[in-house]
Amino acid sequence: MVESLKMSNLKPFCEKHGIVHEFSSPRTQKQNGVVERKNRTLQEMARTMIHENNLAKHLWIEAVNTTCYVQNMIYIIPIVEKTAYELFKGRRPDISYFHQFGCTCYIRNNKLYLKKFDAKAQRGIFLGYFERSKTYKAYNSETLCVEESMHIKLDDKEPGRETLEQDEIFADIQVTEDTPEPDQTDESEDSPEAETTPEAQDEVAFDEVQDGSQQANHSKNTFK
Repeated sequence: MVESLKMSNLKPFCEKHGIVHEFSSPRTQKQNGVVERKNRTLQEMARTMIHENNLAKHLWIEAVNTTCYVQNMIYIIPIVEKTAYELFKGRRPDISYFHQFGCTCYIRNNKLYLKKFDAKAQRGIFLGYFERSKTYKAYNSETLCVEESMHIKLDDKEPGRETLEQDEIFADIQVTEDTPEPDQTDESEDSPEAETTPEAQDEVAFDEVQDGSQQANHSKNTFK
């Protein structure tokens, strides 16, 4: 109803229904805080969705439309504890058809003259929902345009699902710390039962012979 009104007919409409049309001062955002906060929320959500999925910035229009659509369906107004959709329609919204924004999708190829060995689907990027019909919006990577179709297969995965699967695989593996083995060379030197080489045995025998000769000479000198 508001969309059909023009600026020339707005004043009589407000007077007829007892609406006081007030204006805010130019370049004074504080006087219009509710709307500014709403715009800021849409902007932040759209920016996050674009950068999270590494999408081109020229798709910001579709990101903002999807953000606004989702907020109207799930955002709960604190005073009445209901969503905007529930206040307008009188029933709770069904969000079972929601999918992850920016996920990979496959669009049915609806060309008029499809050859026998042409691909039946084209790869694309999921962008959102159409407001006036039960169709999805997707960016076709081959035709480089945004299409609206119900014949779309979505391949949306939960964020971080691959990481969770890897954690489950490695969860049962026990990690043991590598303990350094004792140095065998030190033990061989300190242990009395350590085996000696033939060269070492010869050196020991030579030392014993020298000690024996020295003791004999000392005994002779004492008798003189």
